[in-house]
Amino acid sequence: MEKFLTEIVRLPGVPGYERGVNQYVKEAFRPYADEVTVDAMYNVIARVGSAGPRVMISAHQDEIGLAVTEIEQDGCLRFTRNGGVDPRILPGMEVEVQAQNGPLYGVIGAKPPHLLSEEDRRQTLQFENLYIDIGYGAETARKLVRVGDPVVFRAKAQALSGGCFAAKTMDDRASIASMLIAAEEMSRMKLDSTAYFVSSVQEEIGLKGAATAAYALNPDYAIAIDVTHGEGPGTGKWEAFPLEKMTIVCGPNIHPTLYRRAEECAKKHHIPFAKEVCSTPTGTDANAIQVARDGIPTLLLSIPLRYMHTTVETLKLDVIRDVGRLTALLIQEIARDWEELKWY
Repeated sequence: MEKFLTEIVRLPGVPGYERGVNQYVKEAFRPYADEVTVDAMYNVIARVGSAGPRVMISAHQDEIGLAVTEIEQDGCLRFTRNGGVDPRILPGMEVEVQAQNGPLYGVIGAKPPHLLSEEDRRQTLQFENLYIDIGYGAETARKLVRVGDPVVFRAKAQALSGGCFAAKTMDDRASIASMLIAAEEMSRMKLDSTAYFVSSVQEEIGLKGAATAAYALNPDYAIAIDVTHGEGPGTGKWEAFPLEKMTIVCGPNIHPTLYRRAEECAKKHHIPFAKEVCSTPTGTDANAIQVARDGIPTLLLSIPLRYMHTTVETLKLDVIRDVGRLTALLIQEIARDWEELKWY
């Protein structure tokens, strides 16, 4: 798993430009799937099985990043966000501009603190005060870079003590690892179920890939996998969850029967979990899947994650495994009594 995570977080895939990570995900699912396809949105769809109820399992492959908006007279690049980027984390960041002729290394600079006025110090950091320096003057920079080119963050994945792992893009490529574990388990189970593992796109800018995939697949029910906020410095107990346990989400975005079945399955198989209550839209693929076509019963399983939307997103590897195991076991149990299952 560490090898998979280390490799996949290096691959570029900001919303709308997921092709850089797409092929890797496709090949990762191939040993466990009966069929792997890529749709027009760049969703990767891996089918396991061909009978029984149809279930869609979704986790997104896109990452937050930036886009070039202007090339300055000194050759530096101005930029805007692509996804939920917090400008506070950007000064000193290493980045790659995904230019037409290949990636260009750059760093994000800001005015040195020595040169800040008292008024500057009171101001909130804004995108317009930041720039990407690729080392070239304006003439060369304009030959190599185009306005609109995507920009991805550079950061090394790192195993930490206590079974933790830190890297960029754990939101949500850690959940793709969970899907791979579930697909491997299911390929051995030989279930009477058809599972579509969807590595979705453009989640960070509005759940676009999940919406189109759910419409196309029209599954009987769905399981979304994403990250949630993990307990760490500065978080309150009410807004974050222990890193050691996955969460099973309940609320109006989640079908109560699926929540109950997931809770029972986790207890039966001694998989530790916490209950996460979300009374608003969850902001995950579950939102889009639930209201596709005439409505799809949907469940959300989450991996607690510290420092979300930074380059050091931190989680427990065991929880990734637990989410994958629970996903496979739950699909197995639902397939066994599908004919008797009552949604309400």
